Amino acid sequence: MAHVLADELNTDVTLIHPDKTVEFAGRILKAVGISCVVVVEKDSPVGILTERDIVQKVVAMGRDPCSTAVRDVMTKNLITVSKDTTVEEAVEIMEKNNIKKLPVAENGRVIGIVTMTDMLRILRNIYMQPDGK
Repeated sequence: MAHVLADELNTDVTLIHPDKTVEFAGRILKAVGISCVVVVEKDSPVGILTERDIVQKVVAMGRDPCSTAVRDVMTKNLITVSKDTTVEEAVEIMEKNNIKKLPVAENGRVIGIVTMTDMLRILRNIYMQPDGK
């Protein structure tokens, strides 16, 4: 039996507009206790901003997070999947593209996200016996 993302989907996705500052995004990440925000414009996903983006593209480059727009440092080639994507397909996509966060979209809108941490939990639940073996 194939396990699809719809069965395990984290629908609690934090969205941000690309014109917001990185400082604003960082405050959201801290307040919510997350490591990324999906960037949307007119309800459509246009990118993702991760902690890594902030460290590598802002902090390490000496840019001011208070004046740097999210759109200037977000990862723009956003890869999304549908809720009907199997867990195995999602793992392949994440591995092939070296990504740790995979937004799930439907009709051009983000409806969820699956992270590497989610995948570990999902795979453990699928492949490990109830007694932990």
